[in-house]
Amino acid sequence: MPEVGEDIDDADRVAALADRHRDAWQRTLEDTESLAEQRAADGWETLVIPAGDTAPESPDAGETNRFGLAHVVPGNFADDFEELTGGNPGFASYNVYRAENDGRVFVTTALIDEDDRLAVYVVGTYELRNAGELIQTAVEQNAMYTHLQRLDGSRVASIVHQDPEKFFPHVDRFVDEEGSAADPNAETDADTEEADGDASEAGADEA
Repeated sequence: MPEVGEDIDDADRVAALADRHRDAWQRTLEDTESLAEQRAADGWETLVIPAGDTAPESPDAGETNRFGLAHVVPGNFADDFEELTGGNPGFASYNVYRAENDGRVFVTTALIDEDDRLAVYVVGTYELRNAGELIQTAVEQNAMYTHLQRLDGSRVASIVHQDPEKFFPHVDRFVDEEGSAADPNAETDADTEEADGDASEAGADEA
């Protein structure tokens, strides 16, 4: 039976972890807003969408065989997205800004439409340990998807991306040399990287 002191220590650790995650989420939102403001200053139309929930989804997770990061989009943001894209999003390029903190990923996917000068930033967070099957599928298919859906599950948009390693730069933690699932052994130290949809870059400080 645990001692009372152990219970207090566990509660303190849980509270401290929650505080770190809350701070990391706030920093991610602030950094994303800054990115959007920079593009807006150059005359772009921008939209920042803070997802209400984000989940790594593999083909076995639901009734369909879709895979990718599934973001639950609050109703007003979903309406704004559909209005800006006319129901036909044409995002030919993208950037990924990500940070890891205590096994949790904080990610901003910047969807870029150069022709219409439109940039949509989707901000989400999820536990890295839940992404193993998605990463294996993404590597096998050499593709990744961003799914936007409303709270009731109705689809807003699904955008395909090439090169899943832009979303998962440490893919070898999940998939071994033979392409089978590996032990993720997720890092716990904060790790921040940016991956560009046209040319991969790492080591950026954003988000």
